[in-house]
This record gives sequence, C-alpha cells and structure tokens, in this order.
Amino acid sequence: MKILHTKLSDASLEQIKDVLLSGDIGFGANVTLFESQFQVFSQARHNVATNSASAAAFMIFSYLKETYGICDVYTPSLTFTSPTWAAKHFGHNIIFVDVNDELLFDIEDYKEKRKLRPNTKAVLMPVLYGGVSTVPGFGAIKDDEIVVVDAAHCPTPTIESDFTFFSFHPVKPICSPDGGIIATDIDAAAQYFRAYRNFGRLNTLNSYDIVQQGFKFYMNNLSASIALESMKDYKNNVETRRGVYDYIKTKFKGRFLEHDTNSSYYFATLITEEAASISHEYNLVKHYPLLHKTKYYNNKNSLANTERLHPKIVNLPLYDQDIYNS
Repeated sequence: MKILHTKLSDASLEQIKDVLLSGDIGFGANVTLFESQFQVFSQARHNVATNSASAAAFMIFSYLKETYGICDVYTPSLTFTSPTWAAKHFGHNIIFVDVNDELLFDIEDYKEKRKLRPNTKAVLMPVLYGGVSTVPGFGAIKDDEIVVVDAAHCPTPTIESDFTFFSFHPVKPICSPDGGIIATDIDAAAQYFRAYRNFGRLNTLNSYDIVQQGFKFYMNNLSASIALESMKDYKNNVETRRGVYDYIKTKFKGRFLEHDTNSSYYFATLITEEAASISHEYNLVKHYPLLHKTKYYNNKNSLANTERLHPKIVNLPLYDQDIYNS
C-alpha cells in the first residue's frame, strides 16, 4: 500500500530512517527546521507547525475570539468542514458565500451579504481550491476585515492575508503522515499559537506554568522530517502534476478550471455533465459535499452558483498518471 503519494529519494529515506532510529519522534529539532524553511513558501515571518490544518484553524479562531470577540466568518460552502467547524465552535457566525465560475470566493456575493451586517467584525476565509495561489480581485475588497486563507491545497499562496493555514496530508504536494502550519506576521498571534499547541504551557527553569488555554497540537519530529524531505522535491512534484494535468485535459471533455503560475496543481477540476459517470468509473469521492446542505450546518440560504455547479464537479487526482492509463 502506498503511504505517501510522492517518491522520496534514497537519501531522503535514509534521513527519515535516522530519525526513526534516534527515537526522537516527539517534538524535535526538525519541527523548528521545517518552520524556518517553509518561510520560503509562506512568505510570512512566523510559521508555527501543527499536527494538522484542522488544529491550525482551531487555534486561529480561538485567537480571533479572544482578540475581537464574536466575528462574522464569510466562507464558501464548497470546502472541508474542520475550519468552518472551528469557527462555529468558538461562537463565530458562519455566513456562507457563493462561489464564482472558478469555484472561488465570490467577491460580489460577499459585498452584498456584508451590507446586511456592517457592524460586526468580518473574517473572510477564501479557499485556494484545487491548488490555485490566489483569488483574483480579492485584495481590492480588503478594508478592516481579517483575512484567514485556507491554503490546504496550495503551499505557495500569493493572496494577502492576516493568517494562512496549510496542510501536509499524504496526497498533498508537500506531504507527511499528517501536519499543518499557521503563517502570520502578527507577533502576538504567533506567541499565542506556540503556547496553544503545547497545552498552553510556558516553560520555566525546571518546570512550566499554564498561561492560557491550549492542547496537544504541535507537529511531531517524524512528520516534520518527512515534510522536510518532501519539500526538497516540491518543484519536480509540481512539474509532474502539471504534466498529468495537461495529459488529462486531452482525455476528458468539459471545462477544466485553470491553474495560475504559482499553483500547486493539487487536483484538476473538471466541470462536466458527465461528472457522475466519470466519478464512478475512476472511483472518485466528491470534494466536497456542500456544507450548507449538510445535516450539521443545515443552512437554508441559497447559494445559486455553488448549487448549480456542484453536480458537475469532478476533481481528478494529479499525483499519478497511471490512474488514467489502466
């Protein structure tokens, strides 16, 4: 069974083997090294490694609650549940925003919804769907809103943000058994996240104090070691994915969503009337069920474009061309 959907070199495997043999697989030196080296990707001064993107989002919305109180969180319904659940868990108001034809945060829909609630602190959470690096035109709408970017699909975002969170799942372009990062330029927030991921502890001379709320959210040394080795081959990995993308564009009929220059090519999104049959043929799971239609969120508001496009979406994996040659 393939554990990581990337090919690590023999030298990389030896590095990981050395970490295993050392027994240093809790919080260790490679976590700090990974944070430092990831700055090239995030372009943020602070990079705080976590055990998942879900944990990263959880800490961000905890910080926003303590800093600003209850906020209005504007985010697409076409996304994974954990970031939205984290916001909801801390009492923030979830306001689902429609998507445009590229399945990205619909700026005009946000503007209309914002007019109805102008006095509550707004948090915008766009999703870099499929690996694209930005939402065109997004920077022009920023006023006093807080921007939290879901970059779980793209480790090389170009969109401006206050906070960005990343994911290093085994099928991601930078992969690991599990892991995430929060990137920010806000000093106080970074300090909060570093304490939070370690149970809210502040180390003293020979013990520690509990100075805030927190949990076991830190990335372990083994995951960081694998992510470090995977990161070395990121450019080649993306080139391989781009090649698969170009290949499958000749194989399937329909409209493919475009990837920008800094895209990670996490997956190829095809909009087609044949979505159901293609998904069945290649045993694909739909990314994602619409959150506002799920039993848990049960939001009655209509998102016209999201609902129109959703039945036509096929997200095709790009990590292995052989999937399409069998």
